[in-house]
Amino acid sequence: MPKHSENNHGVTFRAVLIALLFLPTNVYLVVQWETVWGTQYPTTMAIFFNAIFSLLIVVVFNVPLQILTPNLALRQKELLTIYIILIMAITVSGHDFSQTIFCTLVTAHWFATPENDWNSIFWNYVPPKLTINNDKIIREFIEGESSFYQTEYIIAWLQPLILWSIYLTVLVFTMLCITIFIRKQWIEHEKLSYPLVLLPFEMTVKTEGRLFFGNRLFWIGTLVAGGICLLNGLNYLFPFIPSLTLSYNLSTHFTSPPLNAISKMMMYWNPYAIGLAFLIPLDLLFSCWFLFFVWQIQRVMGSTLGINVPGYPLPDQQILGGYLGISFVAIWLARKPIINAIYHAWQIRPEVNDQNEPMRYRTALAGMIGGTIFIVGFFAWAGMSVLFSFSFFAVYFVIMFAFTRMRAELGPPLQGIHHSGPLQLIVAIAGSRRLTRQTLTVAAPLWTATKELRNNPMPFTLESFKLAERSGINTRHLWKMMVLATFLGSIITFWAFLQMNYRWGGVGVWRGVSAYTVMERWITRPIEADMMFLVATGFGVVFVLINTMMRLRFLWWPIHPLGYPLAGYNHFDKLWFPFFLGWVIKLVILKHGGIQAYRKAFPFFLGLVLGAFSIGSIWGIIGLVSGKPTYAFKNW
Repeated sequence: MPKHSENNHGVTFRAVLIALLFLPTNVYLVVQWETVWGTQYPTTMAIFFNAIFSLLIVVVFNVPLQILTPNLALRQKELLTIYIILIMAITVSGHDFSQTIFCTLVTAHWFATPENDWNSIFWNYVPPKLTINNDKIIREFIEGESSFYQTEYIIAWLQPLILWSIYLTVLVFTMLCITIFIRKQWIEHEKLSYPLVLLPFEMTVKTEGRLFFGNRLFWIGTLVAGGICLLNGLNYLFPFIPSLTLSYNLSTHFTSPPLNAISKMMMYWNPYAIGLAFLIPLDLLFSCWFLFFVWQIQRVMGSTLGINVPGYPLPDQQILGGYLGISFVAIWLARKPIINAIYHAWQIRPEVNDQNEPMRYRTALAGMIGGTIFIVGFFAWAGMSVLFSFSFFAVYFVIMFAFTRMRAELGPPLQGIHHSGPLQLIVAIAGSRRLTRQTLTVAAPLWTATKELRNNPMPFTLESFKLAERSGINTRHLWKMMVLATFLGSIITFWAFLQMNYRWGGVGVWRGVSAYTVMERWITRPIEADMMFLVATGFGVVFVLINTMMRLRFLWWPIHPLGYPLAGYNHFDKLWFPFFLGWVIKLVILKHGGIQAYRKAFPFFLGLVLGAFSIGSIWGIIGLVSGKPTYAFKNW
C-alpha cells in the first residue's frame, strides 16, 4: 500500500465531521425501523442500504464542488472514510447485536410471575451493575408514556450504558485486531473479490470516469429498480394505484407427501437482489442455488424414508458445522502468513514487513489477547464461569472468522445461523446440567445476541480495509476512527433504545423474555449432551472439508463449500431465485460477450441496487416522519 501525505490520507477532519453528523440519524433510524416499527431491517443485510443512501447524498452534493471548486471537493478517500465510519456505527446498532442485548436488561425482574418463578430462579444471579432493579424505573420503561429525560432515570441507566458500550467496543476492537493477521493474505495475496465493496467504491469514483453519473446503463438500472420501488410504495399507501408483484409462492404446489416436506419455496425477483447476485463470482452463484435444492432433497428423502427426527435434516446445526469447517479451512490455508505475523509480533522473524498494516503485528497481537481477556473477564466479573465465558467467545470468534471469509469471497446479501450459535453448541456438548444457574442467568444477553448471528461487525472491518487498500486511505488513521464509531454507535443505540421505550413502552422486550425462557428451561429441566445436535454439526464440518478437498484436487469440481451453509439458512429461500437469475444472466453475458460485455453490463446491475436502496430509504424516512407504516422493499 503506498504511503500518502498527511493531507491526503483520507481520514481528514472534514470527512470525520461529516460522518459524525450523519451517524446519529442513521443509528436512530436503525433502532426505530427495526425495534419500534419492525420494518426495513437494514442491519439484517450484509450491506446497509441506509449507509449507501447517506453516501449517495454526500456524493450528489459533492458533484457541484467537483465542477465549480475542485480543490474544495471531497476526494474518494474522504467519501469512503465517511462510509466506513457509518457502517461501523450501524453494525453495532444492529438488530442482532446491541439491540438484542439491551432488550434483556429488565425482563428477568419485570416478567417474573408466580407461575414461572423467575424471582427465585434469576433474581439472585442477575448482575446488578449491568441491569436495573428499581421497580419504578422499570415500570415506566415497560409501560411507556413517559420520558427518559429525568435525572433519576438517566443516573440509573448511566452505569449499564457505559459498561455495555465499553464491552461492545472492546469486542469489535478484538475482531479488528484478528483481521490484521489475515488482511494482507486475503486482500493482497489471494485477491478475493469482496463483492459488497464494489457499489460504494464505484459510487465514489470521479465522475470523469463516467461509470456512474455518465453511464446510460447505470441510469436505466436505477430507474427500473427505483421505479418499481416507487410504484409499490405508492400502492401501499393508495391501493387503487397498481403495483408489480415481485414474488410467487411455489410451496402451494407441494401439498402432498413427500413433497410437502419442502420448506418455504418462494420465487422472488427483486431487482436489487438480482443486482447484488450479479456481483458474486459465477461458481459461487451456481453452488448456492444448486445446494438450495440439495437441502430440499434432504427434506423430501427424510419424508420418503420416514425418518422420525424432530427438525430433520437439522439445517441450523449443519450450518453451524459448515461455518466451523470454513473457519478451520481458512485458518489452515492461511496458517503460514498468520504464524509469520505472530512470530514477527514477538520479534522472532523481524524480516516480516508490517509497515503498511493498519497497526503493527505486535500491537494487534496485544490487542487481540488483551481484548479477549477483557471480554472473558467482563462476564466472569458478572458471575459467569471463566471456562464457559472463554469457550463461548472462542466459538464465537471462529464463527465470525468464517463469516468474514464468506463475505470476502462470496459477498452474500445476508448471513446467519438460526438458533444454533456458540451457546447452543456448548450446551449440546456439556449439557445444561453441568452449567450453574449463575452462568446461565448471565448468559441470557449472549443468547439474544447470537440467536441469529445476522449482524456481524468482523466482516465489515476487513471490507473497510479492502476499501482503504483500493482507494489509498491511510489505515493507521482509519482503524482509530472505526473504533470511535463503534463506541459512539453503541452509546447512541442505547440512548435511542431508552428514549423509545420510555415513550412507547416495552419495545423489543419479547426478545429478553424469550432468552430467559430458554434459560429457565435449561435450569428447571436440565438436559444432557445432545448427540443429534453434535452429529448434524459434525456432518456440516465434514461436508465442507470434503468439498474443499475436491476443489483443491479437481479443477472441474463445481460445488463450492461456501454455498452449503448459506443455501441452508432459514432466509435463503428469498435469495435462491435471484441467485439463479444472476447466474443465468452472468453466464450468458460471459459466454457470448466475454469480459468486455460483462464490464459494459456491470453499471446496470449496480444501478438496480442503488435505485432500490435509495427509494427504499426514502420510504422508510417518510414513514418515520408521517408516523405511518410505509412500503418495505426488503423481504427479510
